[in-house]
Amino acid sequence: MIGLFPTLISAASAGLALNIGANNSAAEMGPAYGAGARSRKQALALIAIFCTAGAILAGGRVLHNVGHGLIGQDTLKASPIAALVAIVAAQCLILFANALKVPLSTAHVVVGAMIGLGIHYGTTDFHVAAQMVGWWVATPLVSLAIAFLLGRTLYPAMVHAAGRLRSEQEVYRVLGWALTVSGCWMAFSAGSNSLAKAMGPAVGAGALSSQSAAVLGGLGMAVGALLFGGGLLNTVGKEITKICPICAILVEVVSASIVFTASRYGMPVSLAEIVTTAVIGFSFAANGLKGTTSNQSVRRMAVLWPLAPLTSAAVTFGLMSFS
Repeated sequence: MIGLFPTLISAASAGLALNIGANNSAAEMGPAYGAGARSRKQALALIAIFCTAGAILAGGRVLHNVGHGLIGQDTLKASPIAALVAIVAAQCLILFANALKVPLSTAHVVVGAMIGLGIHYGTTDFHVAAQMVGWWVATPLVSLAIAFLLGRTLYPAMVHAAGRLRSEQEVYRVLGWALTVSGCWMAFSAGSNSLAKAMGPAVGAGALSSQSAAVLGGLGMAVGALLFGGGLLNTVGKEITKICPICAILVEVVSASIVFTASRYGMPVSLAEIVTTAVIGFSFAANGLKGTTSNQSVRRMAVLWPLAPLTSAAVTFGLMSFS
């Protein structure tokens, strides 16, 4: 029976990678698709390519931190069923959040699940956990602040520069390519950070090596985007109120740069939070504090986001205690 666990853990991790790839696709290439700069097939293909490249080329540090640094290095190897429990608990919470249409952080639920395991076995490295929580607090605030400043300074200058182009067709061409580049940068950065969220427990349990996890996780996220990302891509790009292309470019560049910086330090962070707070920052700049905070979606996310890691840790701890 023990020999079956590596296969089950690898399969469950690949399933989580599929889910992450499908959900991230909307943030990564939704603006370019919505603006008509890229077709649906082109957008999904670019996501698959750059997400896989980010996972393989730049995902190693975060993968190691989640798989080995957060809890004792031999904890999951000694009890491989624990890794499976963590993945299943994270998947269930993400599916529940999707049903509520709340952009829940995969980083929060996966890391929360790992912390729950560590508490159960008494092996949690609380120094590493505290560092991750610090990044979770800091990155959305930095994203919001930078977006607010850009909304007051660079955004008006870019709008003015676009207005000086010779024709409307030229404006759409320039903005279309800029949206494509920023979307590819977003996909690469997301791949570098999201890899650990999907494959960290599998690496920690010894079911996969870091190299094979990078390849499997990158391909899993790519397949998820190609097979299941089209619906979310259409929702964000076509069905929600359109966001200004210039604003979308700035949101993607800011968000991707913050996520990639976190990856370089080995910290798993929330793409959903960082993108959302960047949008909120631009809303602050355009509509003021009152006009933004009165939004019910903003209030709901502010309540549910901090609860995600606590709930994930409690659920995983409870499952392990009763197993």
